[in-house]
Amino acid sequence: MNMWNRSDKARTGFTLLELLVVIAVIAILAAVLAPAYTSAKLHAKVARVHSDLRQISMAIGAYVEDCKGPPPVRESCMHNSAVDYYDLPRELRDMRYLATHRMYDPFNTVRDQQEVDQGRTYKYLAIGWGYSNNSKTSFAMWIPKDYPVGKKDCALYYINKGETYRYPERKPWDAPIRWAVWSVGPAGDPGWQEAGVRKLPVPKEEWYPYNENGVIVRFSDGRKSP
Repeated sequence: MNMWNRSDKARTGFTLLELLVVIAVIAILAAVLAPAYTSAKLHAKVARVHSDLRQISMAIGAYVEDCKGPPPVRESCMHNSAVDYYDLPRELRDMRYLATHRMYDPFNTVRDQQEVDQGRTYKYLAIGWGYSNNSKTSFAMWIPKDYPVGKKDCALYYINKGETYRYPERKPWDAPIRWAVWSVGPAGDPGWQEAGVRKLPVPKEEWYPYNENGVIVRFSDGRKSP
């Protein structure tokens, strides 16, 4: 038997050096492809959010036309998994303006007592009436004085005796928008208190992708964040 043939048959596996080379190549490919995969997932979520917000906006528009005003706002500062602040109006589901039972924000989840992620709906705010911790009250919105340009400071628009006012003016004032729906964005929920401090969701500097911690939003006049 030829000794060279015997030697070739005896060599049936990879050498340590070859294995190290293969592992290094796989690691390099993973490092190159991982950011692209992460970016693709993010863009897919953002696209879904824009589609959902458009659907919700159409539902709110239909409600406004039928009921002569926007659905009530609901606010809670209870900070638990069962209650959220500015939850999407339940009237949209109960009155069949939305076909789905609940529309969850893919960027907004909270863990319950069993450490299980629970979905939360998109957020909604309007100039008008609603409920704060189950008590009926009125709600206001911070809107830039030069909306939709967004380079000037915000003013607070609110309802008083059926008329809309802009603080601190003492006469009725037309609000450029009446309501907004939004996603908390890729950075997640900033929380009820922080959302108020940042005057979410109208100021442009608070929109994703202008702000990596910003929100994705759509307004009553049809305008939206990028």
